[in-house]
Amino acid sequence: MFFSRVRLNTNLRKTQLAMASPNIYHGAIERAFENKQKRNLWRVDKLRGQYYLLILSKEKPNLEVIVSQFGYKGETGEIKIYDSLINRVDEKQTWRFRLVANPTYSVKCDEKKRGKVIAHTSIRHQLEWLGKKALQGGFEIEEANVVASEWKIFRKKDKGAKVRIKEATFDGVLTINDVEKFKKTLIKGIGRGKVYGMGLLTIVRE
Repeated sequence: MFFSRVRLNTNLRKTQLAMASPNIYHGAIERAFENKQKRNLWRVDKLRGQYYLLILSKEKPNLEVIVSQFGYKGETGEIKIYDSLINRVDEKQTWRFRLVANPTYSVKCDEKKRGKVIAHTSIRHQLEWLGKKALQGGFEIEEANVVASEWKIFRKKDKGAKVRIKEATFDGVLTINDVEKFKKTLIKGIGRGKVYGMGLLTIVRE
């Protein structure tokens, strides 16, 4: 696994457009890999006043594709081997975490049809959703806050279908209680909206 990071130049028009329409980032990320249609996890993160595009992938990306569109001239981005972090996780460890996700629930309207997916909009319900996902993902929440919650509304393509998706950013502290499940969670992500930059769980030691 590879963990990549590109510093984003928010003065660029292309970057500004992509911040509002995450499908633009998704398209650029796909072009950074030889084998297309891979479900790579990614998100935009803010650190010390700078925005970064984070990517978790099985294959090593060509970051030039992304830097040329959204980054700073002369920079190349960073790529690290992610397996070293995955191999360090163990039961009962405590880590700080960040997750940008799409908290949702399903309402069954008809026995013969699939349930309608609805976004959780209140902080209380978003945190409850996170707690349930934690139990499924091999960890428990010690402390968590919703530090941002906003609607992303954009079109897939020019004059294409409109997408309206709720994005919530969680910060907090977790404890691992099932190592194998937790490793899968790190690799596969949490919840819906992964194609639009949601689901990537990142951790750092307390």
